[in-house]
Amino acid sequence: MNNWVVDSNVIAKWVLAEPDSAQANRVFEETTANFAKVFALDLAFVEATHVIWTHSHRGLISRAEAEDSFLLLKQYSVDFESSSRLLDAGFDIALAYGIAVYDGLFVALVRDLKIGGVTADVPLVRAVGKDFPEIVLLKDW
Repeated sequence: MNNWVVDSNVIAKWVLAEPDSAQANRVFEETTANFAKVFALDLAFVEATHVIWTHSHRGLISRAEAEDSFLLLKQYSVDFESSSRLLDAGFDIALAYGIAVYDGLFVALVRDLKIGGVTADVPLVRAVGKDFPEIVLLKDW
């Protein structure tokens, strides 16, 4: 099995009940079961934690469910890569493709590590997919 870079939207699905959460968990479980690594930006858990908070704030989950999701999130073993070292490349990619800087950082990390990336962000894949075919949608993983 290959190493993978996962986007924060995939990470959030590990702990929140969403239609494609089973697929997101499969990415983690199958990758790590075969002694490969799951990589993410150091900001990814912050972003995923914000998604948990947003679900709670909007009343989609209770405070207790949010706290449980947060505790569960912290149990996942992910190899974090520094976003600051990729900031120049991420910013350039964001400008070139008209995407958010965080998304540019995700693409830059995939390029830097020379491995595949998994995201649930359809607009991101539409924007960069031609030049970065190693970035796949979660549903296609």
